[in-house]
Amino acid sequence: MNDQQATSASRRFAAFDSRNFRLYFIGQTISSVGSWMQSLAVTWLIIEITNRSDQLGVAMALQFLPMLLLGAPAGLLADKVDNRRLLLATSAVSGVLAAAFGLVVATGTVTIWWIYALTFLLGLVIAVERPAMQAVLFQLVGPKLLPSAVATNSTINSVSRLIGPALAGLLIATVGVDICFAINAVSYVVVFGALLALRTSELVARPLLGRTKGRLREGFAYVRTHPEVGRPLLVMVVVGTIAYNFQTTFPSMVHFGFHRGAAAVGTVMSVSAIGSILGGIYIAGVRPHPRRTLAIVLAGFAGTFLAMSVAPNYWSFVAISILLGFASASFQSVNTVVLQQATEPGMQGRVMGLHQMAWFGSTPIGALLMGWVIQVSSPRVPFALGGLAALVCAVAVLGRRSQSAPAPAVEPAPATAAAVQSA
Repeated sequence: MNDQQATSASRRFAAFDSRNFRLYFIGQTISSVGSWMQSLAVTWLIIEITNRSDQLGVAMALQFLPMLLLGAPAGLLADKVDNRRLLLATSAVSGVLAAAFGLVVATGTVTIWWIYALTFLLGLVIAVERPAMQAVLFQLVGPKLLPSAVATNSTINSVSRLIGPALAGLLIATVGVDICFAINAVSYVVVFGALLALRTSELVARPLLGRTKGRLREGFAYVRTHPEVGRPLLVMVVVGTIAYNFQTTFPSMVHFGFHRGAAAVGTVMSVSAIGSILGGIYIAGVRPHPRRTLAIVLAGFAGTFLAMSVAPNYWSFVAISILLGFASASFQSVNTVVLQQATEPGMQGRVMGLHQMAWFGSTPIGALLMGWVIQVSSPRVPFALGGLAALVCAVAVLGRRSQSAPAPAVEPAPATAAAVQSA
């Protein structure tokens, strides 16, 4: 290995030099495994109860609707309060909701309306939690290690997606669906303990807002007057709405397209995570150019989506999902790092709240739309539409230069760093 390769490898994993980041990473990974198990359990319950893809789309819409409605206020909250304490509260509530899910399933009282209600409540918690999860990364590692932390943190979702759905599919087929909710409830105990164990004296200070009015409008104005911030947000709105509906499109393709069961759904979602892990590791060592790198990963994302739409059989679909995972993780990390490095620390919570609105808040619209598209046409069509959307964004990013001087998006600095999570 030459000096350049050694430096790149070291930069990829530099965030693990921080004890606080290591604890956070371990806790969130275990919790995320439980969340993916619960996600597949909910998906399979809906398919069994209704046998309709559009009803699955409704559930996904309910889960992410709060992010669309509350993403901006939640980002403002993350700029006002101690994010560690906020995450302790959201972890406790999420654990209670997972236990409630397991109870209604175990007692045989579960209905589609119970699923809708609990899913919506979980969505409220997620809406508050996501901006805080992103903003806390800056406090865990500081500006210099932020690119490594962002990309490494993105592997949490990938690693958990590798383990969670596969384990859930096996347990649903052999034990029952209720065990998935019980495991998820216990996983929140672990993340709660990890957050408690963080050394507050080692957290990087971040200025918090007072009670002055107009702070939310200030966040929107900041994005509007900084094209280098608005560009990745707009890209995420388009891609999030049309392409990022995996919890609807993957199960529908496997069940309605290839006529397979829960274990097969778990397999393809887990296998795709292999590519996501590799993509996250690779991108962790890359310093992205704000336009060129973003366009490249969007083009790769588009190609894999189009390939998924024409997969001739289940196993080719599984194989291509690895490439899709790599492209998806690369896009998520690059888009987020570009946004973070163009954002001032004092605006982190609000801008990342808007980022979560763009990413997860677009899901209610996309899930309903793609669920309907599948119902009236084919489960292949959403993949083709997602590929075309990503391709259009790649062309637009290359063709439109920023109207202002670019922020230091390549070399992170204390005045321009923000924080993120991965999806």
